[in-house]
Amino acid sequence: MTIAERASAELELHGNTQLDMAGEERLYEQLKRFWHPVAFSDDLTDEPLQATLFDTRLAVARLDGEAHVFHDVCRHRGSALSLGRIDGCNLRCSYHGWAYDREGTVVDIPARPELNGKLVAQLPVYPAVEAAGLVWTCLAGGTPLFPPAEFPELEDPEYRIMRFPPYEWNCSLARRLENYFDFSHFAHVHHGILGDRDEAEIADYEVSRHGAELRITAGPFVEYTDNVKNSAVTHAGETYDAWKRYRVYMPNAMKLNSSAGVTEDYVLFVVVAPVSRRQTRCFTFVARNYAHDRDQDFHEMQYVILGQDQPIVESQRPEELPVDLTAEMHVKGADLGTVMYRRWLISIADGDISLAPAG
Repeated sequence: MTIAERASAELELHGNTQLDMAGEERLYEQLKRFWHPVAFSDDLTDEPLQATLFDTRLAVARLDGEAHVFHDVCRHRGSALSLGRIDGCNLRCSYHGWAYDREGTVVDIPARPELNGKLVAQLPVYPAVEAAGLVWTCLAGGTPLFPPAEFPELEDPEYRIMRFPPYEWNCSLARRLENYFDFSHFAHVHHGILGDRDEAEIADYEVSRHGAELRITAGPFVEYTDNVKNSAVTHAGETYDAWKRYRVYMPNAMKLNSSAGVTEDYVLFVVVAPVSRRQTRCFTFVARNYAHDRDQDFHEMQYVILGQDQPIVESQRPEELPVDLTAEMHVKGADLGTVMYRRWLISIADGDISLAPAG
């Protein structure tokens, strides 16, 4: 069976592309059952941080060396606990000094100490785990679905790691994430860097499901050599044929390993979190095993690419996935990765959240 025939079979296998308004609401609610990032691990030091996830304000704090996530509303008078301070193993409110332990139980009421241990005031707490350089939480009850994304290069001494400040775009989680593996846009949005509009054809490529991931191998993509990403390319000529390997961690993360020479590996790791239905926060790492002394150049290139993508993605209507995905036309083969991602999201919305075979 050819690649094109396998792609067609995959599209048939994974169902339709219909998602009505009720389905969109179900998807938003089902996504609460997964792990989502709320902070970089390194940012969680001696003060609490505020995060918003699914329209819910959270306080994130490291207590006794471990990350904890609380509902960011003091039970006394409703002020934000993220404005408070860490006091030993407790989180103390800045307004009237109420202190909560890691279980969310009030343990100190400075104005009336005789009430300590007698007044029952419980703060909602959420599970927290640290993985891939991030603090993750889950707002739904029960065991979170699917593991957090993996970023093994973070612990590999051969790679230089760069972490970018979180940013927010006015679009849904899915709109933001699929932008990274929407291959047809490279030649047009990033012409002269990651593509050439005069050589915009997308060759058939491989997409498969493994466990909680989509895995994509695609290429070659015409990229230019006069930028830091491809600075290690040694052949003469202004363009380079790059190959890309993606691991799309359902439903909210992706890791791209892109060739940048014979042995040079450029890595982009991104995890996105829904602030709300139409606002998404993005956590980004860039890693590479070459050009370790060119952080500033990689920093500048990353913001050039983001600046090109942002107005396009934020212009898409609707900001969430369309009510009917057939309202958007898809090019067979070229759009295989994004279509399979969307169809997996539709399955999640319908309550089918089983892992794929790990073949």
